[in-house]
Amino acid sequence: MTIPLLLAIVVLSGARAGAASPHSSPPPLDTEKAAAAARIADPEAATRGYLDAVPAERRAKTKAYAFGNYVLSFVDAVWDGLVYAALLGFGVSARLRDRAERLTPSPSLQVVAYFVPFLGLATLVAFPLTVYRSYFREKAYGLLTQGLADWLLDRVKALGLGALFGSLVLMGLYAVLRRKPRSWWLWGAAVVLAFEIVGVALGPVFIAPIFNKYTPVHDEAIRQSILAMAHAKGIPADDVYETDISRRSDRITAFVAGALGTTRVVMGDTALKRCTPDEIRMIMGHEMGHYALHHIWRGIAFSGVVIVLGFLFVRWGFAWACGRWPGMGVGGIGDVAGLPLFLLLLSVFFSVAAPVINTHTRALETEADQFGLDASRAPDAAATVFLKLGEYRDLDPHPLVERLIFDHPSGRNRIRHAMDWKAANAAGAP
Repeated sequence: MTIPLLLAIVVLSGARAGAASPHSSPPPLDTEKAAAAARIADPEAATRGYLDAVPAERRAKTKAYAFGNYVLSFVDAVWDGLVYAALLGFGVSARLRDRAERLTPSPSLQVVAYFVPFLGLATLVAFPLTVYRSYFREKAYGLLTQGLADWLLDRVKALGLGALFGSLVLMGLYAVLRRKPRSWWLWGAAVVLAFEIVGVALGPVFIAPIFNKYTPVHDEAIRQSILAMAHAKGIPADDVYETDISRRSDRITAFVAGALGTTRVVMGDTALKRCTPDEIRMIMGHEMGHYALHHIWRGIAFSGVVIVLGFLFVRWGFAWACGRWPGMGVGGIGDVAGLPLFLLLLSVFFSVAAPVINTHTRALETEADQFGLDASRAPDAAATVFLKLGEYRDLDPHPLVERLIFDHPSGRNRIRHAMDWKAANAAGAP
């Protein structure tokens, strides 16, 4: 019932957005209107004033872009489901399993021998939609600065990493599936969480540099300002890095990531170029909030609960599907030929659970916004940052779309939060 209702809402949202030309360049933010909004004391009126500082052409273009993303996300999910069903229904998955068994007697290596061609086949089948959505459409909306050759190289890198880490995760998971056929859902969740923690730890130091260059921030004043904020909030950072996001996009990006001694404070060069010092302080205050408020570990704990529930759903659905369609050639939950069914069921579960997951994530983002406001004491800079993020996020979506789809609060709600903070801290706010 959720999906038809959601589609109806986004269709109406798209109709209201109008038919903005994706090839036109929207006018810049109206700085005079933004400055006028900063002088308004009433939070609701100030919020509306900031939103009105975004020209109608840009708003229409962003809504058109967001609407397309809603539709394409639905198409992606349906397409993936059809591919998984086809691999099972036409016996392709069973033949890949048989081939893997002929290549090696080791059950663990059989998982790898199955997964690598499976991943390659799934990537190849999805490639036309991927290249349209992630390259040509992003280019058309002016959100991608990368050339096709560089874009393809990044895809090859991602595919290689996916093959490597996916193989390791599946080797561990299928070892559990073979040895613990009754309680695999609990032990399997533990395996996935262990790899998730390793990924969080390795990500900023070993994985992210594969795609971007990282160097210390060149502007010493900004570097020292951010380091002072980090040390004041108990973040163990000995430097602040900038990364060349501009080689791919002009989107504003920053993060504080890592765990178990690998924490890095990072700013995209786009943020350094496009944002004022107050905006940078707000951005980094928000990102530091994720670290200081233990969002990484809280997120891992939450994902652990979700994964356990998802695996319980897969356990039930897998047995039912194998009994209903024995012609798939899947011998049981420990048979790697059942991977497409496993992924299909998991996709169904996460699609249904998405509103709950997004609600949890939005709550963490709101906490980080509050932390950033307290750390930077720059509510008007927060408002203009949220407007800049609105270049690729719908600033004022339908409320139900926000609740079901958005993993961040909408720009409107984030600006209103900043204006409420400003009103409550009027005596101390800049």
